[in-house]
Amino acid sequence: MKTLLKLRLINWHRFRNDTIDFSESVLLSGENGAGKSTILDAIQYAITCSKANFNKAAHQEKGERNLNSYIRCKTGNEEHPYERTGELSAHIALEFFDDAKNAPFILGVVMDSSTEEKEPNTAWYVMENRHLSDDFFFAGKKVKGISAFRQTNARD
Repeated sequence: MKTLLKLRLINWHRFRNDTIDFSESVLLSGENGAGKSTILDAIQYAITCSKANFNKAAHQEKGERNLNSYIRCKTGNEEHPYERTGELSAHIALEFFDDAKNAPFILGVVMDSSTEEKEPNTAWYVMENRHLSDDFFFAGKKVKGISAFRQTNARD
């Protein structure tokens, strides 16, 4: 059995740099717009590599969220459509524990978005025998993009 222990979201909609700890049983509750569907979409995207069902659980915006709207944090304001602009990177990382191997592992995706219009570049990864750590995702205070992430997290 593989147990989800933690979820790390960096530049994913309203989550700037957050870690959510899970236990054996999880209940997501909150007001409309609190981020429940955003969390589920992050998990779904990292595991399935598919953005086909973004925001289907909430039936808001008719499920029309896209990857850039999550990474850039779409506001709905015509004059200021996104909270994040310019070139930026985002991360979704899931830390699991594999009972069969008696070891943790991380499954995740790093995304680089150069503009609001262009589809972000993405890279999925699995890191065995690792726990989530800030140094995976940051170089100082700067969020690592795909290239920096690969260079600093490769193992021989």
